[in-house]
Amino acid sequence: MYDLTNFTIQDMTQCGDALEHLGYKAKDIGELANSVVHYFYEHLIDRRTGEKSSALVRFFMTYPYESLDEELRQLASKMPGGKSLTNTTSCLVLLATMGVLPEWNSQKLSKGHRVIPLVDKQTMEQHPMIAQLVYQLGIDIDNVLHPRPALETELESKIFNVFHVPDALGSPHIPAQSEFVIPFGIKSALGFGSMLPTGNLFTVVVFSKMKVPRNTAEMFKYLALNTRMAVLPFVSKKIYVNEKNVLDETERLRSIIATQTSLLSVYKKTAVNQSMRLEGFSLKFKLSLAKFTKKAWLSISLITASAVSLYIFYATHIEFMLHVAAIPLEILLGVLLVERLLERKDKAEKIDQLMYIKSHLYRSEMRNLFIANFSSLKFPVITMSEIKNASLEKLKHMRSDADHLEYFSLDAMELVIREYVLVYHVFRDFMERASTYGMNTIFQDMIYILHFIQDVKLFKQANPDKPFIYEAQKHPFLLEKVRKVLGDGTRKFLDYMIELKEKKPELFYDLITDYELSSHRITR
Repeated sequence: MYDLTNFTIQDMTQCGDALEHLGYKAKDIGELANSVVHYFYEHLIDRRTGEKSSALVRFFMTYPYESLDEELRQLASKMPGGKSLTNTTSCLVLLATMGVLPEWNSQKLSKGHRVIPLVDKQTMEQHPMIAQLVYQLGIDIDNVLHPRPALETELESKIFNVFHVPDALGSPHIPAQSEFVIPFGIKSALGFGSMLPTGNLFTVVVFSKMKVPRNTAEMFKYLALNTRMAVLPFVSKKIYVNEKNVLDETERLRSIIATQTSLLSVYKKTAVNQSMRLEGFSLKFKLSLAKFTKKAWLSISLITASAVSLYIFYATHIEFMLHVAAIPLEILLGVLLVERLLERKDKAEKIDQLMYIKSHLYRSEMRNLFIANFSSLKFPVITMSEIKNASLEKLKHMRSDADHLEYFSLDAMELVIREYVLVYHVFRDFMERASTYGMNTIFQDMIYILHFIQDVKLFKQANPDKPFIYEAQKHPFLLEKVRKVLGDGTRKFLDYMIELKEKKPELFYDLITDYELSSHRITR
């Protein structure tokens, strides 16, 4: 059983193994899909109550219209929109479903999601959850609507990702608010999927009655690899336009190897992160031990002095010795209290200093970086003027929207990447400050960004005329790194704005006014 609010690496590994075993037992894709939704519906629980935490779990896969049976074709043709369907029109088909209502336990009883024709981008926009799901999976919508043989290698590289809506209530990506989200207490939506070498896209979507944190969603993306391993034996016919032949064993083996390689990379990355955390803990433990040893000698000395005075009192009954015995204990108590107060003061001063240092960096050398980042965003649309005039609650809402970013284009992302390279020295200096202040989390973040910038620099040295983002698009882990760096930059900027708004409103106003004026100059 798994709790989505506390989903561990051990849970991820155990769940992944179970998904692959479901593939060994299944006879066809329908049976596999049914086993997968049942597994998640039965095994995701609220540990506080023991009840199931999922209201609904569904398994979808895309197929061309011509491959559907007659019943599904008729349903697809009757879907609202009035657009004609061709043999090659991609259709999202519900292969399996499991939920709290009886009609949610059979795909044939599904009213509006049994088959959804994906005629064009306008049609996709009529289904915001599907459009967002495809985007968050890192797949271009055109590749889903019109898979082509020339894109096979590119699609193969987009092996896995996750769809995550942390706050379902009020989210534009889950439009069925009054009839689904509110009455069934849906807190979050979580999905994962993959583009198969045949051109099919599969995805599993979980609608949870518990809020799913971001770290859980990140681990679920790796379950897409395990599910992909289970699905691959059941897909054979390519659905590319003008190439409707069977997937041969060489291509299937290549896909399996690619998936296994990604899985190995995932576990290697996880092992490295765990090792770094253990090393960090070991260093902290050693420093704490050394500090404790120094305190221990002082404590032992004072306690011993007090004990000697008490012994003399019991031996001589001289009352003055009681007062003498109390002095070392009072000194020890005073030392501990003063030390605690100094530690708190020192920590508060460091945090305050860091806030002003960040303000200086944000207003000077990093200003163009953040302006370029926000200007390149398609969703959410946030301007510096909006940030300046927003209430604290509105700022927090902006921050929530920033959990899922969408850029106007790859070229727009490339512009932001260039700005990161230009301020390499800023991140290096900030890393050194974080090390000095003992802020390990910030230190690790800076290391990650510096490694990313170094990747870009090395690529540009070898390919000065080529955009880095197009190279990253070919490699899932590299593209994931791009999205993480750009996304974290946006989110940390908004986090800092919220912090300033709460603690230093004057500083907030001055900083964001500078940004507002700079934005206006750039857009003129």
